[in-house]
Amino acid sequence: MLNPPVADLGHKLRMRFAFNEDCLPNRLRYGLLAVSLTTLAACGTTEHFVDQPQLTINGSQEDARQAIVQLFGSDTPYTIQLCEADPLSKKCKKGSEGISATGVGGLFLPLVLHVRGMRVSQARESLLGLEIDASFLSSADGIPPLCATAQGTIFSRDNNTASIQIGNFYCNWLVVGNVLVNADLSIDGIDLKNKTFTGYYRLTFHGTGNVGGSGYYKAAIASKTT
Repeated sequence: MLNPPVADLGHKLRMRFAFNEDCLPNRLRYGLLAVSLTTLAACGTTEHFVDQPQLTINGSQEDARQAIVQLFGSDTPYTIQLCEADPLSKKCKKGSEGISATGVGGLFLPLVLHVRGMRVSQARESLLGLEIDASFLSSADGIPPLCATAQGTIFSRDNNTASIQIGNFYCNWLVVGNVLVNADLSIDGIDLKNKTFTGYYRLTFHGTGNVGGSGYYKAAIASKTT
């Protein structure tokens, strides 16, 4: 039999070991929770995005499909210029030269994605509306990315709604690394005469960096690119 002093020593050692064994996972969990909360706080929100607002076509009797084809379907290539806009006046906010999303990149460093517009190189009619090939005019913390040409769809629906969706295209930023980017632009208004449209946007990318952003935009189709 163990004498009492040895038994007491073994009990104390077991209690100390149990204490350390229990506390280490808790500390790790608290650390991971703190990092997760910091990351979530840094990331922008996509809650301002409206998926399918009703479409208004200014000064025309065209339906959604006819307006989409007329606005986006011919005379490629062209550039779409974007700005943050006021949903009531539908005018660009003062000083705005694009739309944006915020988040983190690399070792949880704050990151801002800024998209000034997109170049559309091809547009083809489809059952859904139009299929497009496009490249984004963008930067992450002021550094332009290297991106693959994106394939997207401009939807024209029977419920009188329209939107641009470009999903899961690859980009590489020096400050971020490799990411997959998604852009959604719902359309609530089209002005065929002035070649402008408005609506709600949602921007995200995921990979070695993560950002999100949403809001209201105005877009204008500019002169052809070469």
